[in-house]
Amino acid sequence: MADQSMQELEHATQIVLAPPNIVTSEQRHAAEAVILSFRKTKLPYNTCKFILENTKSDYVLFQTATTLKEAIVREWNLLSADDIESLRSFLLRYITKHISLQSYVREQILQTVAVILKRGTLDPKGSGCENMFTDVTSLISSGNVTMQLVACSMLTSLLNEYSSSSRTSNAGFTWEFHNRCKRTFETSNLKKVFLFCLQVLNEIDGQPTPLTREAIAVLNRVLSITEQVLSWEFTPKNLMRRRIGLFETNTYVTLKPNEAWRDTLLDRNILQLFFKIHEKARFNSEMAHHSIQCLGQLASLNGSIFVNDEARTQYLQSFLDGFLHLLASIDLQDFENLGVATTFKNLLMMFPLPCFLALPDTHFQALVDHMTRLTCHMGRLAAMEEALHKDDTIYMEGYEKMLETWMQLISDVKSLPEGALKPQASQIFNSYLQCHISPPDGIRSQNCAEAGVDDEEIDELDQDDRDKFSDQLCCIGALARVIPEHSIPLLAKVLEERVSRLNGQLQRLQQQRESLGSLEASFDTSILNILHEDLHWLILVAAHVLTEEAEGETPMIPADIMAYSISNSKNVDIQTTLKVLSSPGERVDDIPGSQTTDGVVRLISAVFRLCEVETRAVNAQLTDCVSPQVGSSTMWFLKRWVLSYLLPDENYYNQMSMALQSAFGRDTEGAQWTINFLIQKVICNITTWSSEDHLLVDSLKVLVALLKNGSKSVFVVKCNLMWDLARLEASNKPPISLLSPSARRLLLKALIMAGSGFKDTSVKEEFWKIILQSIHDRFYGLLCQENFTKICQSTEVRESVCCLLESLLGIAQGTRVDNMERLFLYLSPFMAENVKLIDVYHEYETIVSLILELLSEVVQRHLCYLGETNSKKLYDICLSAIQMYSKHNTGKRTIDTSEDEENKFHDILIVMELLTNLLSKDFLDFGPPEETPHTNGQVEGADVVMYGLNMLVPLMSAELLKFPSLCSQYFKLLTFLTDIHPEKFTSLPENLFKALVASIEHGLTAFGPDITKMCLEIITSLATHVFESNLTGSVLHTTMSHFLKLVFHMLLLESFDMDLIETASTALFCLICCHQDQYRELVNQLLQSQIEEQYKQRLLVAFNNLTPPTLTMTINRQSKIAFMQNFDQFLVNVRGFLCIK
Repeated sequence: MADQSMQELEHATQIVLAPPNIVTSEQRHAAEAVILSFRKTKLPYNTCKFILENTKSDYVLFQTATTLKEAIVREWNLLSADDIESLRSFLLRYITKHISLQSYVREQILQTVAVILKRGTLDPKGSGCENMFTDVTSLISSGNVTMQLVACSMLTSLLNEYSSSSRTSNAGFTWEFHNRCKRTFETSNLKKVFLFCLQVLNEIDGQPTPLTREAIAVLNRVLSITEQVLSWEFTPKNLMRRRIGLFETNTYVTLKPNEAWRDTLLDRNILQLFFKIHEKARFNSEMAHHSIQCLGQLASLNGSIFVNDEARTQYLQSFLDGFLHLLASIDLQDFENLGVATTFKNLLMMFPLPCFLALPDTHFQALVDHMTRLTCHMGRLAAMEEALHKDDTIYMEGYEKMLETWMQLISDVKSLPEGALKPQASQIFNSYLQCHISPPDGIRSQNCAEAGVDDEEIDELDQDDRDKFSDQLCCIGALARVIPEHSIPLLAKVLEERVSRLNGQLQRLQQQRESLGSLEASFDTSILNILHEDLHWLILVAAHVLTEEAEGETPMIPADIMAYSISNSKNVDIQTTLKVLSSPGERVDDIPGSQTTDGVVRLISAVFRLCEVETRAVNAQLTDCVSPQVGSSTMWFLKRWVLSYLLPDENYYNQMSMALQSAFGRDTEGAQWTINFLIQKVICNITTWSSEDHLLVDSLKVLVALLKNGSKSVFVVKCNLMWDLARLEASNKPPISLLSPSARRLLLKALIMAGSGFKDTSVKEEFWKIILQSIHDRFYGLLCQENFTKICQSTEVRESVCCLLESLLGIAQGTRVDNMERLFLYLSPFMAENVKLIDVYHEYETIVSLILELLSEVVQRHLCYLGETNSKKLYDICLSAIQMYSKHNTGKRTIDTSEDEENKFHDILIVMELLTNLLSKDFLDFGPPEETPHTNGQVEGADVVMYGLNMLVPLMSAELLKFPSLCSQYFKLLTFLTDIHPEKFTSLPENLFKALVASIEHGLTAFGPDITKMCLEIITSLATHVFESNLTGSVLHTTMSHFLKLVFHMLLLESFDMDLIETASTALFCLICCHQDQYRELVNQLLQSQIEEQYKQRLLVAFNNLTPPTLTMTINRQSKIAFMQNFDQFLVNVRGFLCIK
């Protein structure tokens, strides 16, 4: 019988592994069925033993081991303790006898042994791990390397199986069982594994260097096991509810053992052993990785293992003794850098600064000195990696981790003695600057050409440096603000010197061209290229030194910069400072007394000097010698700087630097000069760089930043250049007519915002008229041509239409509360005309998208502030537009996810945004009250949305929902709609309703927690409406029954994000209120499915506590809160044995 089973398996295996051209699909399926049938054999143990001993097929061996693993779990209760121990012993003997097994077969057999041990952990029939440890000890002491490696494999399988992470077997055990086994293993055996590893490591430490090949092989495996132990996620005494039922592995696990490990891990000799072992292991990259990971984990030791801060400090000192000695005695190899950086980071993250300050002074000083040295070292090598565009960026990763460590340290800098980190911060800052500028001041490598790297290819693939290195630059900026007295003068000096050299180079080129009598003459520009790269990086660094990221906050002058400027005030001459600022055409050193200039203003004026050099080069027709990248970086700097420094609100500051106030404060000549200078620069860029979209966009963002704040714009519009810019736009001639869409929008937005800055209404209207009348005349001049229907499809006319629509979008984006009424009056006729344009240009998605986007912008920015009459007017326009869009799109769209999302589905995304924005007035209405109430029969916002939804939902297939932006906007729309107008869902056409329900059901589990949350909110809103409106028997009521079953199973039996507990419990409660009888049926079904009586009883008690008689099954706030609290406890009690792996 066993022989026959073996022959059948071998034959089936030959077919399964045969190439597809030799066997048919039917033969392969039949062979797979044979293997699956064998795996379900009852009591297959003797047969499996026979096959293991006799077959020569590795694949058959693997399937036989799998069969044993599944059978032992399935038939555990049928086997005696002796049967189980006999099988375990047989498998281990088999492994040791057959040393030439394929690794995947050996691992599967060892996993089977581990499953046997785990299954017996909580069962009297289990023999525990004692026999396993006896076998391991015997194999290790055998002296046979192969046997020793088998012993290591045994321990690895054991650790994997008990970890209760993603590495544990899918054996059908409950999460609670896995967790109890893990806790038992932690208590009884994990430390034994660690002590076993320590024993082997001690023996290897005693061997002479270099180690033999055999010793290296064993050491590598033992270090891997040790790393696994030190990276073990210890079970806390009180489990966090979010972890219950999850089999995931945390990506970042610190070493947090309990008190039982105190005698081992706090032993100074153990720490020293790991440092000595690393010195032996570090010459092999794989071993070094395991070894340095062990050190990194030991550096993260935390928790109850320390009885007090004194114990924590003693451990830190012991660790630093070994770590600092190691760093002082070796030169790091490339593969050690990241591990060492991680060790530094873990130390600073896990041990509070007072622990470091309690150490002998030499320890902390040595630590920061090594940190400084290695940060600079990794920074230099990271810069070289970047210059050579290497794929492997180990130095860059290590460098960024070191910078993160410094951020941790300087966040507590006020706890340190005055000036404690200044020398280190200076070294790191200097090093960073040197790595990014050219010799002789810097060491930046010019290796691109040598490495054969194609510059154009790099430009296409690489993101902008300001984004790519944003985190790095933020860290360097923060370090520089620790030493502003060093960093700011140094930056100013180097920047001034580079700007002066650039000016000299450009003058020489101009002279050479004049002498040749040709403006087109080309010269070697290698020096210019080097200067441009220097300037680009100096500007990026200066931006991050002078300004901080202010996402969602008011940008301000950093406190350290303000304090530095104030502290220097005694040595600063205000008039000289203003002279240096307002003389960008002069060299600073030529200005008398320039050494008395405020340092911050001097650095800013260096950037202004660069702007002036660029402008003069353009005027001298040397545009081809100026770098658009440097121009773009400069304008990006100026945008950040304007938001923080120009016209600051003094109420935000305790103290204000007199130099900064005089140069950039409100009602000062310095500020007005600066505004004029900046606007002049923006106009120069617009007129010069029409083909450089990136530079133009950055330039116009400076203009928008100047006008963003209403109180600041009052000062900006005093500049007459704003009128010149308005007239330039109104002319619509080159360069304005050549602007890109994004640049055009920004320009119109800025000009509209500028108009709001005029206090005199007549002046405001005069300014706006220049812009608005020009666009009005061009728009109607184009559309009202007699032959428009004939010429409308020509490329030139289509481009003109796009240009006008972009301008109107810019106007809409310039909306503020104080100009909203005026702009709505202006934009309304255009929007009405645009509906006709959808009909004309329905085949041109770009134009249709722009029209829909304009509507969406106006709705978003205007609707909440409109009175009833204007609101209805806007609803009518939107409805007409959607009807026209629907006319040309319904039933004509094909879904092909291989095409670019943005191009193919951009219009659908905009329609959804428009519909979502249309709902805004229902929950946010700032419109003035109407004198006469509206009459019936007018269009409501919800009607427009339902019409649009009717068109959209059939398009929203599962494939289309894979696009994140579309998916998010679609469910956001449904969430708003069901929250505000759930009654609309009771009268939907059948096909539309079914499609909506299908998409919500799909969204519950397919797209991540954010979409799941929205789907649960949608279900909550609909269930609440069904309950409160007593819609028993309706289609919507029946649908809630379907969702009750889905949500019930999702929350209790499937993997679920416990962060959504509040939203999920509310949805479940509302569904239960709608269908109490069905809920009781689901509970009974779940109870009957429980085989073990103890689980059934626990579940019954938990369900009774979930909905006790005292809980009112009515949807109100009090009941929802009570249910949520009950449900939280319910999941803690039962989820552990309902989730299976």
